[in-house]
Order: sequence, then C-alpha cells, then structure tokens
Amino acid sequence: MFDLSRVENSLGVSFADKTLLQRALTHRSYLNENPDVPWEDNERLEFLGDAILDFVIGEYLYHRFPEMREGGLTSLRAALVRTETLASFAKRLGLGRHILMGRGEADSGGRERPAILCAAFEAVVGALYLDQGLAAVQEFVQRLTEPELNRILEEKLVKDAKSQLQELSQGRLRLTPVYRTVAERGPDHAKEFTVEVLIGDEVYGRGVGRSKHAAEEEAAKEALARLRRWGAAEAGGKLPGPIWRALLTLMDALRGLRWVLAGSVASALNGLPVEPRDIDILTDEAGARRIADALADFAVEPLAWRETPQYASYLGRFRVEGVEVEVIGDLIIKGRGCTLTPALYARPRRVAVADESLLIVPLEAQLIANFFIEGKEERVRQIAAHLKAHGYDKALLRQLLAEQELPESIVEEIWGLLADG
Repeated sequence: MFDLSRVENSLGVSFADKTLLQRALTHRSYLNENPDVPWEDNERLEFLGDAILDFVIGEYLYHRFPEMREGGLTSLRAALVRTETLASFAKRLGLGRHILMGRGEADSGGRERPAILCAAFEAVVGALYLDQGLAAVQEFVQRLTEPELNRILEEKLVKDAKSQLQELSQGRLRLTPVYRTVAERGPDHAKEFTVEVLIGDEVYGRGVGRSKHAAEEEAAKEALARLRRWGAAEAGGKLPGPIWRALLTLMDALRGLRWVLAGSVASALNGLPVEPRDIDILTDEAGARRIADALADFAVEPLAWRETPQYASYLGRFRVEGVEVEVIGDLIIKGRGCTLTPALYARPRRVAVADESLLIVPLEAQLIANFFIEGKEERVRQIAAHLKAHGYDKALLRQLLAEQELPESIVEEIWGLLADG
C-alpha cells in the first residue's frame, strides 16, 4: 500500500477524505488480482473528472480569451484535455509510481501508459471535486494548464481545419487545396456563403457558413474526412465505413499495446478483394488480458479460454462502433490431424493506416492457417490465386511451414497451391 501523504505532497493538495484519493489511484487490474480489496477502482471517478475538466478548462479559456470565437476556444480545450496532455500532467505530478495496479499491468509498462495516466489524473480531479468542491479543482487545474497553454500557443500546436488539410494534402498528394465560392444567399446583414475546396481538379469538400472563412473551414473539415478515409485504400485495401471507423477507435483505445490484425481485415489490407464484416485481433495471453481491460466498455463476451474441435485460444468478443471484434490470445489451430502454434503469426508485416503503422498477418501465414480450418477451401483458393498473381515471399512461407513441423505430404500440398499450371 502506498503512502497517501507522499501522494498529497506530489499533488500539493491535502484530502479530508483519504479514501477518495486511494480510490482515484486504483486501476482495475489491481482489483482483478486482489478481489478482497474493500473499495472500487477509479473508473467512476474518472468519468466524473472528465466532465469536470471539460467545464473547468472551458470556463478558464472563456475568461482568458474574451475575444476568441467558439471554434478557437473548442480547439484549445481539445488540446488541453486530450489524453497525451493529461498524461503529461500525471507524469509531472509523479502519479505513475503511486497507482495501484496489477503486477502484470505494471510489468508490461502500465505506469507509463498514457491512457492509464490520463485516467488516473481525471480520477484525481473527480476525487478532489467531491472532497473540496469546484474552487479547489479550478486552482489545482489552472496551476497545470497555464504553462501548457502558453506552450501550445507559442508552438502553434492548435491548427484549424484549413491548416490541417493543407499539410495533409501537400504531404500526401503534393497538391495545395484551392477554395472557391460557388454561392451567396440572403441579405447583406445575414448572408450565407457556400464554398468548395478543390485538390487538383477534384472537389473534396463543400461547406456553408455566415462568412467565407467559416464556409471554408466547413469545406476543409469535409475534405479532411475524405482524405483520411482514403488512407484505408492507400494502406492496400478498401475497408467498409463501419470497419474503418471501428479500426480507428481500436487504434486509439489500444495505443501502446502490441496486437496483430488477422482475418478478413488483414486480407483486405494485404490487397485481397474481400468484404470484411468483423475484426480479428491476435496477441498472446498477457496481451489479450490487457486489450480486454482496455475494451471493457465494449465487451459482449468476457475473455476466457475456449476450445473447439477447430481451435483453442483465449477469446473475448467486443462490439466497437457496431462492428464485432474478436480478441484472440495464444491461438492454436487444429485440423487435418495437425496442430498449428502461435508461431504462425510471429512475423507480421506493417502497413500504414491513417498516418499510423499497424501490424497485419501476411497472406503467406493466412494461407497456411486457412488451409487447416474446415470450410475455408474457397478462401484458400482465393489467397493462393492472389499470391500467384502478385508474388509472394517464398523464404517466409518456407520458414513458417518449417516451424510448424508439418507432415511432408501437407507441406507439398500447400506448395502445390502456388505451383504454375
């Protein structure tokens, strides 16, 4: 158990109800390993603190910048309450070393993970509000946000949609966006403008506003959304809208955790013409437990060891943005009298998705895995045809087959799928 007085010294705040502070620094994983602990984790306090921070920082900015428009205030508040900023506050206060968390979470770097640090900071804010009220929170938060706000303003870290679009368009397409006004409506005192933004000769966005600048901002936002959706195609395969949105949510929620995309999404990102309907995430047992914790709010079936005639694994099911997500830990595939071990997925490849890097199972590994799963014959033929047409990594395939110690007859059959003729 940590010394609460040391925590209070770090915060510069003394709590009347010490149990509030204790709860604010209790991660869910600690209660998983210590089920007899008589207090709850920090998630409810995190929820409260999140709402209070939005209000306190919003009010602070409102008075700090009396002439700033709503859009600018919103951008500044977003910069101050984003995960990375709040995690930096937590680091500055030394919260990481005081958080009560499970041994596995701590060993995997949990005390440095931005999402955990951010949650702890929000929970401390919630606890301080319950203990001493809004004025104490305002004083505590302002002490941290003032220098950070100055840094954001000095380094121009808050960018409007037009600036973001210009950077993305020039970096990705080597083209500068051009805005044109296509309509003006209404009397002079209440005029409404319609603006289109072109990249090259193509219209990427359209916006309507009470001024040309406001309309240009709306057009830029629409163009940004389109360019970011286009990132999926750039990654090597087109993903349906729901899958794309769910993948973006997962990338944000699981930042800092190691996981590999498998199944139809990996096939699509490898260039295979498939229509993904769900998302499969592969990892090991420890990774699966950490991912399940991170996705707890999306859980449909809890993570548990499951065995069927075709596979054995730690399996949890989640629904993210309406899309089914399976988290699979230590997968073992059974079929044709053989057992395939997790080494099959030990050599993922990287693809760029939404300006980030994702690990995906290569088609060579998917060919082997699907070969052993009953009912996947058509998928096996599809993968083999794609590899034959576009080329494949023979050395990787040879290594993956050797690691599985398969009967020679099956190895020859798999190589035969890729033979000419």
